Amino acid sequence: MKSKIRLLICLLLISTMILTGCLNVSNDLMKGIVSNNEDRIPEQMEEKLNQAILNFTWNFFKESSNNEGNIMISAPSIYFALAMTLNGANGDTKEQMLDALKVEDITIEELNLGLSDWMVSLMSDNRIAELSIDNSIWYREGFKANKKFLQTNADYYSAYVKSLDFSDRNASDEINNWVKEATNDTIDKIVGEIDENTMMYLINAIYFKGDWKEQFANSKTFKKTFNAPTGKVETDFMNRRGNIDCVESNGITGVVLPYLDEQFAFVGLLPKEDQTPKEMINSLSALDFIKLINSKKIKNIELSLPKFESSYEDSLVNELVNLGMEIPFDYSNADFSLMKEDLTKDLFISEVKHKTFIKVDEKGTEASAVTSVEMETTSMPAELSKVVFDRPFLYGIVDVTTGIPLFIGIMENPNK
Repeated sequence: MKSKIRLLICLLLISTMILTGCLNVSNDLMKGIVSNNEDRIPEQMEEKLNQAILNFTWNFFKESSNNEGNIMISAPSIYFALAMTLNGANGDTKEQMLDALKVEDITIEELNLGLSDWMVSLMSDNRIAELSIDNSIWYREGFKANKKFLQTNADYYSAYVKSLDFSDRNASDEINNWVKEATNDTIDKIVGEIDENTMMYLINAIYFKGDWKEQFANSKTFKKTFNAPTGKVETDFMNRRGNIDCVESNGITGVVLPYLDEQFAFVGLLPKEDQTPKEMINSLSALDFIKLINSKKIKNIELSLPKFESSYEDSLVNELVNLGMEIPFDYSNADFSLMKEDLTKDLFISEVKHKTFIKVDEKGTEASAVTSVEMETTSMPAELSKVVFDRPFLYGIVDVTTGIPLFIGIMENPNK
Protein backbone atom coordinates (compact mmCIF):
# COMPACT_ATOMS: atom_id res chain seq x y z
CA MET A 1 0.00 0.00 0.00
CA LYS A 2 2.84 2.39 0.96
CA SER A 3 4.59 1.75 -2.35
CA LYS A 4 1.39 2.64 -4.24
CA ILE A 5 1.09 5.89 -2.27
CA ARG A 6 4.73 6.76 -3.05
CA LEU A 7 4.11 6.01 -6.74
CA LEU A 8 1.02 8.24 -6.73
CA ILE A 9 2.94 11.09 -5.07
CA CYS A 10 5.77 10.78 -7.63
CA LEU A 11 3.31 10.88 -10.51
CA LEU A 12 1.63 13.98 -9.04
CA LEU A 13 5.00 15.70 -8.63
CA ILE A 14 6.02 14.89 -12.21
CA SER A 15 2.66 16.14 -13.52
CA THR A 16 3.05 19.35 -11.53
CA MET A 17 6.57 19.91 -12.91
CA ILE A 18 5.40 19.36 -16.48
CA LEU A 19 2.40 21.65 -16.02
CA THR A 20 4.52 24.34 -14.37
CA GLY A 21 7.02 24.17 -17.25
CA CYS A 22 4.23 24.58 -19.80
CA LEU A 23 2.75 27.52 -17.89
CA ASN A 24 6.15 29.25 -17.72
CA VAL A 25 6.62 28.95 -21.47
CA SER A 26 3.17 30.30 -22.32
CA ASN A 27 3.53 33.17 -19.86
CA ASP A 28 7.02 34.18 -20.98
CA LEU A 29 6.55 34.12 -24.73
CA MET A 30 4.56 36.91 -26.34
CA LYS A 31 1.35 35.28 -27.50
CA GLY A 32 0.58 35.88 -31.15
CA ILE A 33 4.03 37.24 -32.06
CA VAL A 34 5.05 34.81 -34.81
CA SER A 35 6.28 35.47 -38.32
CA ASN A 36 3.63 35.93 -41.01
CA ASN A 37 6.18 35.76 -43.88
CA GLU A 38 7.39 32.17 -43.54
CA ASP A 39 6.01 31.08 -46.93
CA ARG A 40 7.39 34.03 -48.90
CA ILE A 41 9.77 33.20 -51.77
CA PRO A 42 12.83 35.50 -51.44
CA GLU A 43 13.67 37.84 -54.31
CA GLN A 44 17.11 38.98 -55.45
CA MET A 45 18.39 41.98 -53.54
CA GLU A 46 17.73 45.37 -55.13
CA GLU A 47 20.88 47.14 -56.34
CA LYS A 48 20.31 50.22 -54.14
CA LEU A 49 20.04 48.11 -50.97
CA ASN A 50 23.05 46.03 -52.01
CA GLN A 51 25.08 49.22 -52.44
CA ALA A 52 23.76 50.64 -49.16
CA ILE A 53 24.96 47.61 -47.16
CA LEU A 54 28.32 47.66 -48.95
CA ASN A 55 28.80 51.37 -48.20
CA PHE A 56 27.81 50.88 -44.55
CA THR A 57 30.18 47.90 -44.27
CA TRP A 58 33.15 49.76 -45.66
CA ASN A 59 32.49 53.00 -43.75
CA PHE A 60 32.05 51.08 -40.50
CA PHE A 61 35.18 49.03 -41.14
CA LYS A 62 37.13 52.26 -41.67
CA GLU A 63 35.92 53.55 -38.31
CA SER A 64 36.73 50.24 -36.59
CA SER A 65 40.21 50.09 -38.14
CA ASN A 66 41.24 52.93 -35.81
CA ASN A 67 41.24 50.38 -32.96
CA GLU A 68 44.46 48.61 -32.02
CA GLY A 69 45.42 44.98 -32.63
CA ASN A 70 43.52 42.23 -34.47
CA ILE A 71 40.11 43.45 -35.62
CA MET A 72 37.11 41.66 -37.10
CA ILE A 73 33.58 42.94 -37.48
CA SER A 74 30.41 41.55 -39.01
CA ALA A 75 28.70 44.57 -40.54
CA PRO A 76 25.62 42.51 -41.52
CA SER A 77 25.17 41.51 -37.86
CA ILE A 78 25.31 45.19 -36.87
CA TYR A 79 23.01 46.07 -39.77
CA PHE A 80 20.34 43.51 -38.83
CA ALA A 81 20.35 44.60 -35.18
CA LEU A 82 20.07 48.29 -36.11
CA ALA A 83 17.37 47.58 -38.70
CA MET A 84 15.25 45.89 -36.02
CA THR A 85 15.85 48.90 -33.76
CA LEU A 86 14.91 51.27 -36.59
CA ASN A 87 11.40 49.81 -36.61
CA GLY A 88 10.85 51.49 -33.24
CA ALA A 89 12.40 54.86 -34.17
CA ASN A 90 10.56 58.04 -35.13
CA GLY A 91 11.29 61.64 -36.16
CA ASP A 92 14.90 62.84 -36.33
CA THR A 93 16.07 59.63 -34.59
CA LYS A 94 14.68 57.62 -37.50
CA GLU A 95 16.21 59.97 -40.09
CA GLN A 96 19.70 59.75 -38.55
CA MET A 97 19.51 55.96 -38.43
CA LEU A 98 18.39 55.82 -42.07
CA ASP A 99 21.31 58.05 -42.99
CA ALA A 100 23.83 55.94 -41.04
CA LEU A 101 22.48 52.77 -42.69
CA LYS A 102 22.80 54.52 -46.09
CA VAL A 103 19.14 53.96 -46.97
CA GLU A 104 17.79 57.52 -47.15
CA ASP A 105 16.10 56.75 -50.50
CA ILE A 106 14.70 53.37 -49.39
CA THR A 107 11.45 53.00 -47.46
CA ILE A 108 11.53 51.05 -44.19
CA GLU A 109 9.16 48.53 -45.77
CA GLU A 110 11.62 48.01 -48.66
CA LEU A 111 14.51 47.74 -46.19
CA ASN A 112 12.73 45.16 -44.03
CA LEU A 113 11.65 43.12 -47.05
CA GLY A 114 15.07 43.26 -48.71
CA LEU A 115 16.92 42.21 -45.55
CA SER A 116 14.37 39.47 -44.89
CA ASP A 117 14.85 38.04 -48.39
CA TRP A 118 18.65 38.23 -48.11
CA MET A 119 18.58 36.48 -44.74
CA VAL A 120 16.41 33.66 -46.12
CA SER A 121 18.52 33.27 -49.28
CA LEU A 122 21.75 33.08 -47.23
CA MET A 123 20.24 30.25 -45.18
CA SER A 124 18.91 28.34 -48.17
CA ASP A 125 18.07 24.67 -47.54
CA ASN A 126 20.56 23.55 -50.20
CA ARG A 127 23.41 25.42 -48.51
CA ILE A 128 26.62 23.37 -48.12
CA ALA A 129 28.22 25.69 -45.59
CA GLU A 130 26.72 26.01 -42.13
CA LEU A 131 25.20 29.47 -41.95
CA SER A 132 22.66 30.68 -39.45
CA ILE A 133 21.26 34.14 -38.73
CA ASP A 134 19.21 34.55 -35.56
CA ASN A 135 17.47 37.56 -34.08
CA SER A 136 15.88 38.09 -30.70
CA ILE A 137 14.20 40.78 -28.59
CA TRP A 138 14.29 40.59 -24.81
CA TYR A 139 12.44 43.16 -22.72
CA ARG A 140 11.85 43.85 -19.06
CA GLU A 141 8.80 42.21 -17.51
CA GLY A 142 6.13 44.89 -17.11
CA PHE A 143 7.45 47.03 -19.98
CA LYS A 144 4.55 47.80 -22.31
CA ALA A 145 6.06 46.96 -25.68
CA ASN A 146 4.29 48.06 -28.85
CA LYS A 147 2.78 44.91 -30.44
CA LYS A 148 3.16 46.35 -33.97
CA PHE A 149 6.90 46.88 -33.37
CA LEU A 150 7.29 43.30 -32.13
CA GLN A 151 5.17 41.88 -34.97
CA THR A 152 7.19 43.72 -37.64
CA ASN A 153 10.45 42.26 -36.33
CA ALA A 154 8.90 38.80 -36.09
CA ASP A 155 7.59 39.06 -39.66
CA TYR A 156 10.79 40.25 -41.34
CA TYR A 157 13.57 39.05 -39.05
CA SER A 158 11.96 35.98 -37.45
CA ALA A 159 12.85 37.60 -34.12
CA TYR A 160 12.38 35.46 -31.02
CA VAL A 161 10.56 37.66 -28.49
CA LYS A 162 10.63 37.15 -24.74
CA SER A 163 9.71 39.09 -21.62
CA LEU A 164 12.13 38.58 -18.71
CA ASP A 165 12.41 39.71 -15.12
CA PHE A 166 15.61 41.74 -15.57
CA SER A 167 15.98 42.05 -11.78
CA ASP A 168 16.50 38.28 -11.60
CA ARG A 169 20.23 37.49 -11.67
CA ASN A 170 19.47 34.56 -14.02
CA ALA A 171 18.02 36.85 -16.71
CA SER A 172 21.40 37.66 -18.28
CA ASP A 173 22.27 33.94 -18.19
CA GLU A 174 19.18 33.13 -20.24
CA ILE A 175 20.04 35.76 -22.86
CA ASN A 176 23.68 34.62 -22.98
CA ASN A 177 22.62 30.97 -23.34
CA TRP A 178 20.62 32.00 -26.41
CA VAL A 179 23.75 33.71 -27.78
CA LYS A 180 25.89 30.67 -27.04
CA GLU A 181 23.47 28.35 -28.84
CA ALA A 182 23.05 30.72 -31.81
CA THR A 183 26.85 30.89 -32.30
CA ASN A 184 27.49 27.18 -31.76
CA ASP A 185 29.37 27.79 -28.48
CA THR A 186 31.89 30.19 -30.08
CA ILE A 187 30.59 33.29 -28.24
CA ASP A 188 29.24 32.69 -24.78
CA LYS A 189 28.34 36.13 -23.48
CA ILE A 190 27.05 39.50 -24.71
CA VAL A 191 25.10 40.74 -21.66
CA GLY A 192 26.62 41.41 -18.25
CA GLU A 193 24.85 42.68 -15.16
CA ILE A 194 21.59 44.32 -16.26
CA ASP A 195 21.12 47.94 -15.20
CA GLU A 196 17.85 48.82 -13.50
CA ASN A 197 17.09 51.33 -16.30
CA THR A 198 17.61 48.83 -19.14
CA MET A 199 14.29 48.01 -20.79
CA MET A 200 15.19 46.01 -23.88
CA TYR A 201 17.91 44.15 -25.82
CA LEU A 202 17.73 43.64 -29.60
CA ILE A 203 20.27 40.99 -30.58
CA ASN A 204 21.53 39.51 -33.84
CA ALA A 205 23.79 36.46 -34.10
CA ILE A 206 25.49 35.13 -37.25
CA TYR A 207 27.36 31.82 -37.43
CA PHE A 208 29.37 30.51 -40.40
CA LYS A 209 31.34 27.33 -40.91
CA GLY A 210 32.65 26.31 -44.31
CA ASP A 211 35.29 23.92 -45.64
CA TRP A 212 37.73 25.07 -48.30
CA LYS A 213 36.92 23.89 -51.81
CA GLU A 214 40.60 22.88 -51.94
CA GLN A 215 41.89 22.12 -48.45
CA PHE A 216 45.41 22.65 -47.16
CA ALA A 217 47.32 19.47 -46.32
CA ASN A 218 48.23 19.16 -42.62
CA SER A 219 51.62 17.79 -43.64
CA LYS A 220 52.42 21.10 -45.37
CA THR A 221 51.89 23.30 -42.33
CA PHE A 222 55.20 24.70 -41.07
CA LYS A 223 56.51 27.35 -38.67
CA LYS A 224 57.41 30.62 -40.35
CA THR A 225 58.04 34.19 -39.29
CA PHE A 226 55.19 36.70 -39.26
CA ASN A 227 56.21 40.36 -39.14
CA ALA A 228 53.79 41.81 -36.58
CA PRO A 229 53.83 45.55 -35.77
CA THR A 230 55.39 44.73 -32.38
CA GLY A 231 58.12 42.49 -33.85
CA LYS A 232 58.70 39.12 -35.48
CA VAL A 233 56.69 36.11 -34.24
CA GLU A 234 56.87 32.43 -35.14
CA THR A 235 53.56 30.90 -36.12
CA ASP A 236 52.07 28.03 -38.17
CA PHE A 237 51.65 28.72 -41.90
CA MET A 238 49.47 26.59 -44.18
CA ASN A 239 50.94 26.06 -47.65
CA ARG A 240 49.46 25.22 -51.05
CA ARG A 241 50.70 25.20 -54.64
CA GLY A 242 48.56 25.38 -57.74
CA ASN A 243 46.07 27.46 -59.69
CA ILE A 244 44.55 30.01 -57.33
CA ASP A 245 42.43 33.13 -57.90
CA CYS A 246 44.81 36.05 -57.36
CA VAL A 247 44.39 39.80 -57.03
CA GLU A 248 47.04 42.31 -58.16
CA SER A 249 46.32 46.05 -58.39
CA ASN A 250 48.36 49.17 -57.57
CA GLY A 251 50.74 47.27 -55.33
CA ILE A 252 47.98 45.35 -53.53
CA THR A 253 48.22 41.56 -53.80
CA GLY A 254 45.92 38.88 -52.53
CA VAL A 255 43.90 35.73 -53.03
CA VAL A 256 40.25 34.70 -53.25
CA LEU A 257 39.72 31.20 -51.85
CA PRO A 258 36.28 29.64 -52.42
CA TYR A 259 34.61 27.37 -49.91
CA LEU A 260 32.84 24.14 -50.92
CA ASP A 261 29.71 26.27 -50.86
CA GLU A 262 30.86 28.59 -53.64
CA GLN A 263 28.45 31.37 -52.67
CA PHE A 264 31.11 32.23 -50.08
CA ALA A 265 34.83 32.94 -50.42
CA PHE A 266 37.73 33.96 -48.18
CA VAL A 267 39.51 37.09 -49.35
CA GLY A 268 43.02 37.99 -48.18
CA LEU A 269 44.64 41.27 -49.26
CA LEU A 270 48.23 42.34 -48.61
CA PRO A 271 48.79 46.12 -48.78
CA LYS A 272 51.78 47.70 -50.53
CA GLU A 273 55.13 47.06 -48.83
CA ASP A 274 55.23 50.59 -47.36
CA GLN A 275 51.56 50.62 -46.31
CA THR A 276 49.62 49.26 -43.32
CA PRO A 277 46.22 47.57 -43.73
CA LYS A 278 44.61 50.59 -42.07
CA GLU A 279 46.22 52.95 -44.58
CA MET A 280 45.07 50.67 -47.42
CA ILE A 281 41.49 50.68 -46.10
CA ASN A 282 41.44 54.48 -45.97
CA SER A 283 42.68 54.69 -49.55
CA LEU A 284 39.87 52.47 -50.89
CA SER A 285 36.10 52.83 -51.28
CA ALA A 286 33.51 50.05 -51.11
CA LEU A 287 33.41 50.07 -54.92
CA ASP A 288 37.22 49.77 -55.07
CA PHE A 289 37.02 46.73 -52.78
CA ILE A 290 34.47 45.02 -55.03
CA LYS A 291 36.49 45.87 -58.16
CA LEU A 292 39.56 44.31 -56.55
CA ILE A 293 37.74 41.05 -55.89
CA ASN A 294 36.17 41.01 -59.36
CA SER A 295 39.59 41.56 -60.99
CA LYS A 296 40.84 38.19 -59.72
CA LYS A 297 42.70 35.99 -62.20
CA ILE A 298 43.83 32.39 -61.93
CA LYS A 299 47.60 32.09 -61.43
CA ASN A 300 49.88 29.21 -60.62
CA ILE A 301 51.32 30.25 -57.27
CA GLU A 302 52.71 29.06 -53.98
CA LEU A 303 50.47 30.32 -51.18
CA SER A 304 51.39 30.63 -47.51
CA LEU A 305 48.61 31.66 -45.13
CA PRO A 306 48.90 31.68 -41.33
CA LYS A 307 46.54 29.59 -39.26
CA PHE A 308 44.81 31.79 -36.76
CA GLU A 309 42.05 31.98 -34.21
CA SER A 310 40.90 35.37 -33.03
CA SER A 311 38.20 36.95 -30.88
CA TYR A 312 37.21 40.61 -30.93
CA GLU A 313 34.96 42.74 -28.77
CA ASP A 314 34.03 46.39 -29.05
CA SER A 315 31.46 48.98 -28.04
CA LEU A 316 30.21 50.49 -31.30
CA VAL A 317 28.88 53.76 -29.89
CA ASN A 318 31.77 55.94 -31.08
CA GLU A 319 31.78 54.42 -34.57
CA LEU A 320 28.02 54.90 -34.98
CA VAL A 321 28.16 58.48 -33.69
CA ASN A 322 30.95 59.19 -36.20
CA LEU A 323 28.68 57.80 -38.93
CA GLY A 324 26.02 60.35 -37.97
CA MET A 325 23.93 58.48 -35.39
CA GLU A 326 24.07 61.01 -32.54
CA ILE A 327 20.40 61.48 -31.61
CA PRO A 328 19.65 57.75 -30.98
CA PHE A 329 22.24 57.83 -28.13
CA ASP A 330 21.03 61.16 -26.72
CA TYR A 331 18.68 60.41 -23.79
CA SER A 332 17.13 63.88 -24.01
CA ASN A 333 16.36 63.81 -27.77
CA ALA A 334 16.08 60.15 -28.88
CA ASP A 335 12.65 59.08 -30.12
CA PHE A 336 11.98 55.34 -29.96
CA SER A 337 8.33 55.87 -29.14
CA LEU A 338 7.22 53.24 -31.66
CA MET A 339 8.70 50.57 -29.39
CA LYS A 340 6.22 51.44 -26.65
CA GLU A 341 2.52 50.78 -26.36
CA ASP A 342 1.89 54.32 -25.04
CA LEU A 343 4.22 55.93 -27.67
CA THR A 344 6.15 57.94 -25.06
CA LYS A 345 9.71 59.15 -25.84
CA ASP A 346 11.69 57.91 -22.84
CA LEU A 347 13.93 55.33 -24.54
CA PHE A 348 17.42 55.75 -26.01
CA ILE A 349 20.24 53.45 -27.13
CA SER A 350 22.63 53.18 -24.18
CA GLU A 351 25.03 50.65 -25.72
CA VAL A 352 25.74 48.68 -28.89
CA LYS A 353 28.04 45.74 -28.19
CA HIS A 354 29.72 43.67 -30.88
CA LYS A 355 31.62 40.39 -30.46
CA THR A 356 33.21 38.24 -33.17
CA PHE A 357 35.17 35.00 -33.42
CA ILE A 358 37.10 33.42 -36.30
CA LYS A 359 39.17 30.28 -36.72
CA VAL A 360 41.08 29.58 -39.95
CA ASP A 361 42.80 26.22 -40.38
CA GLU A 362 43.65 23.59 -43.01
CA LYS A 363 40.06 22.39 -43.31
CA GLY A 364 38.23 25.70 -43.58
CA THR A 365 36.85 28.60 -41.58
CA GLU A 366 34.53 29.00 -38.60
CA ALA A 367 33.27 32.47 -37.76
CA SER A 368 30.56 34.05 -35.67
CA ALA A 369 29.30 37.45 -34.59
CA VAL A 370 26.82 38.88 -32.10
CA THR A 371 25.48 42.42 -31.97
CA SER A 372 23.41 43.66 -29.04
CA VAL A 373 21.51 46.95 -29.03
CA GLU A 374 20.69 47.93 -25.45
CA MET A 375 17.70 50.22 -24.94
CA GLU A 376 17.60 52.23 -21.74
CA THR A 377 15.03 54.52 -20.20
CA THR A 378 15.79 57.98 -18.72
CA SER A 379 14.95 57.16 -15.28
CA MET A 380 57.09 26.19 -53.88
CA PRO A 381 59.26 25.75 -57.20
CA ALA A 382 61.54 28.73 -57.96
CA GLU A 383 59.61 29.69 -61.10
CA LEU A 384 56.32 30.04 -59.22
CA SER A 385 55.16 33.39 -57.91
CA LYS A 386 54.70 33.49 -54.17
CA VAL A 387 51.98 35.10 -52.09
CA VAL A 388 53.04 35.00 -48.45
CA PHE A 389 50.82 36.59 -45.82
CA ASP A 390 53.74 37.20 -43.45
CA ARG A 391 52.78 40.73 -42.43
CA PRO A 392 49.53 42.44 -41.36
CA PHE A 393 46.75 41.90 -43.88
CA LEU A 394 43.06 42.45 -44.49
CA TYR A 395 40.74 39.47 -44.75
CA GLY A 396 37.04 38.78 -45.16
CA ILE A 397 34.35 36.19 -45.81
CA VAL A 398 32.32 37.46 -48.73
CA ASP A 399 28.86 36.60 -50.03
CA VAL A 400 29.87 36.22 -53.67
CA THR A 401 26.34 36.88 -54.97
CA THR A 402 26.10 40.38 -53.46
CA GLY A 403 29.77 41.12 -52.86
CA ILE A 404 28.93 41.94 -49.23
CA PRO A 405 31.48 40.77 -46.64
CA LEU A 406 29.72 38.81 -43.89
CA PHE A 407 32.91 39.22 -41.86
CA ILE A 408 35.85 41.54 -42.49
CA GLY A 409 38.97 42.11 -40.43
CA ILE A 410 42.64 42.96 -40.03
CA MET A 411 45.14 40.34 -38.90
CA GLU A 412 48.12 42.02 -37.17
CA ASN A 413 49.36 39.11 -35.09
CA PRO A 414 48.12 35.52 -35.63
CA ASN A 415 49.60 34.48 -32.25
CA LYS A 416 47.27 36.77 -30.28
